Amino acid sequence: MTAPSFGEKSYWDTRFTKNPSPFDWLLPAAAVPFLSSIKSSLSTAPSSQILHIGCGTSSLSFTLKSLVKSPTDIYNVDFSHIPIEAGRSQDGSMNWKTMDLLSSEQVLEFKGLVSVNDVRGFGLIIDKSTADAIACADDVVVELPYVITAEGIEEKSKTTTNIHPLVILALHMAYLTVPGAKWLIVSYSTSRCSFLTSQNPDDRYVKDDVLEQGFTDPRLLWKVIKEEGLSAREEVSGTDDVVARPVVKHTLYTLERTDFKLVAR
Repeated sequence: MTAPSFGEKSYWDTRFTKNPSPFDWLLPAAAVPFLSSIKSSLSTAPSSQILHIGCGTSSLSFTLKSLVKSPTDIYNVDFSHIPIEAGRSQDGSMNWKTMDLLSSEQVLEFKGLVSVNDVRGFGLIIDKSTADAIACADDVVVELPYVITAEGIEEKSKTTTNIHPLVILALHMAYLTVPGAKWLIVSYSTSRCSFLTSQNPDDRYVKDDVLEQGFTDPRLLWKVIKEEGLSAREEVSGTDDVVARPVVKHTLYTLERTDFKLVAR
């Protein structure tokens, strides 16, 4: 069986066209431990702005409204225009944006858009299996030195290389957030953030020669401050006809943005 093309826009357009009903990956939108983590992160967030990436048709977008003072603090973004248009028609009080999170051009445009509305940067990113889907995408061909980079990088001879999509995502999310911001990632993988934490150079995705050519090490941008297992098992009322099922756990990663500054060249 061929694996789904999670990295292709056409896959998501087709999926949302065939099934426009609300759908939540991995966990229900109202899962108590996850909502508790969101509330906790919001209570100490350096900015009230929330970036909900890969929102799809998740009811989480609407659940978030009860956690903020103003729905205009919520920005729902997705690769496919279909759930974005549906969400906007259902509740236009929040912000809805179709965007390829791996496109530097679109991220720079988005940064300019939200800056017009006096947003310094996002204080919280919510990511329910979006990093999982992006991890399935092809490597991104980029020009080095990269357009979003550390301050004071010297101009060097240009070259191109392939970068793992999770690394591009981490860099782009860092560019859109303020120091101290949190990035909550719910993943089916127990090693989704190994490129930030592993001591094994092979797990880091970005080699030293690429860093030397003008790409910022994502480990300078994000620190994984917490990992916890979340049960994905549904609770079933009654005990007479319950079939024993294995307990499935997903992982909730809490990442914190460092104060390492990024600029656009």
